[in-house]
Amino acid sequence: MWHKYLSRVVVLFLAGLVGYGEWWLYDFGKLKGAEELKSMRTEHADLQRHYRDLNKENDGLRERNTILERSSQIDQQAARDIQEQLASLQEELQAAREEVEFYRGIIAPGDADSGLRIHRFELTPGLQSDEYHYDLVLTQMKQHDRIVTGLVEWRIIGKNGNETRELKLSDVSRPEAGHLDFRFRYFQHLTGTISLPRGFQAVEVVLTVRSTGKDAFEPVEQSFEWPVAGS
Repeated sequence: MWHKYLSRVVVLFLAGLVGYGEWWLYDFGKLKGAEELKSMRTEHADLQRHYRDLNKENDGLRERNTILERSSQIDQQAARDIQEQLASLQEELQAAREEVEFYRGIIAPGDADSGLRIHRFELTPGLQSDEYHYDLVLTQMKQHDRIVTGLVEWRIIGKNGNETRELKLSDVSRPEAGHLDFRFRYFQHLTGTISLPRGFQAVEVVLTVRSTGKDAFEPVEQSFEWPVAGS
C-alpha cells in the first residue's frame, strides 16, 4: 500500500515537472519570439529609413543630372548662337569691306581713265525655266561734277538648234523694253528679270553702255559668259 502511494506521488511529481517544463518552454519561446519580433521590427524600420534615404538620394541625383543635361544643352545652344553671330558678323564685315572698296574705287579710282564703267554684271537662274535675274552696276569715274545719262543695249548670243541666233533685250524682257535707261552722278544699280525663248541656248551677252548729251563719253562694250544651268 505504501508502495502504491509512493508511485502516485512520483507520477504526480513527474507530471508537475513536465507541465512546469512545458510552461517554461512556452514562456521562454514567447519571450524569445517577442525579442526576435522586436528585432525584426527594428531592422524593418531601419531598412525603411535606408530605403527612403536612398530614394531621396536617387531623386537628388536625377535632379542634378537633369540640371547638368539642361546646362549642357544651354551651353551647346549658346555656343551655336555665338558661332552663328560670329559668322553673320564676318559676312557683314566682308560686305562692308567690299562696299568701302567700291566707294573708294569711285571716289579715288587711281590711274583709271574718266568715263563710264560696268562695275558688276551678274545673271542668276530664276524659279521658272529659262528665267534669269540680272544685276548691273554702272559707275562714273572721276568726273562727278555732272550727272550722266544714257542707255544700256543688250545682245544675247546663242543657238536655237544648230542655228546661231542673236536676241535683243526687247526679245526677252516683260514688259518689253528695247534698252535700260540710266541717270546718275556716282553709280546706279539696275536689276530685273528676263525670260529666254523656248529652245534657245544662250552662250554670252554683250552689253553696250552709251551716254547721251553734249559731253557724252565713249561707248563701253563688254561681254559676259552666260551662266550654265544648275551651276
